[in-house]
Amino acid sequence: MYSSDQLGLCCGSLVQADFRGLAEAASSAGFRTITMWPTLFNAALESGLSEQDLRTILADNELSITELDPCCSWLPIDPANAGLAGPFAAFTEDDFYRIADVLGATTLNVVQTTDDPFTSQQLTDHLAATCERARAHDLNVSVEFLPWSPIGNLHTALELVKSTGQSNCGVNIDTWHHFRSGGTIEQLSQLDPRLINAMQFNDVAAQPWDNIVDETSTGRLLPGQGSSNSAAVLKALWEVGVRVPVSVEVFNLELMGLPALDVARQCSDSIRAVLAEAAR
Repeated sequence: MYSSDQLGLCCGSLVQADFRGLAEAASSAGFRTITMWPTLFNAALESGLSEQDLRTILADNELSITELDPCCSWLPIDPANAGLAGPFAAFTEDDFYRIADVLGATTLNVVQTTDDPFTSQQLTDHLAATCERARAHDLNVSVEFLPWSPIGNLHTALELVKSTGQSNCGVNIDTWHHFRSGGTIEQLSQLDPRLINAMQFNDVAAQPWDNIVDETSTGRLLPGQGSSNSAAVLKALWEVGVRVPVSVEVFNLELMGLPALDVARQCSDSIRAVLAEAAR
């Protein structure tokens, strides 16, 4: 079963924290990796920290970075139409590659945030080109499917990844997106682990909200506190051979109002309890 060294914290779980606050809270709660938004990276530099300061903060807290998230510009879109991802849509791939070159990272996470009518071949070509560019920065690429997006479920994302023929291309399984798109644990138990490059872990309420975008932004639940059977999910992923970090990503309005360290500890306690149950 997954070990404590494979537990990560997505920066979106601590929206109340700056770069240093995120690193210190994540490390204190026992996480070994974090994800990084370009907005957080830029805000740190704008606050007066240097690139070396950021590297030192990560080293002092014994942290490394997994996903750089979310990249919308792998597709030629109008940032004004990016909806929920609007704050990120103006960042270019080069902006993400700069973060990778400065801080190190394992994965560039891409999403389709608009309903522009790209053909299947266009999506394949754009994704394959991104994979080639990412490889030059020692990055894998993960495709995160969103229930309201044209890449809206696990099957669609897997087919897109396979169509690129790129060895560094895989899917990001965000468990909230998986279950809100109608996904099942059985689907997870049939995965080819070579096609999975990232995991964002959380839980879903038994009753979906009327507005799915509002729910994904503020109504996600801590692992083990919803209806997805988090322990069975982790067990299925482990048994099929998925070995990517288990990164907790919980956007929850109540948690957003608490101190960052308190939230990091709640994220840590919840995922560790799920791991213990899954290992039984």
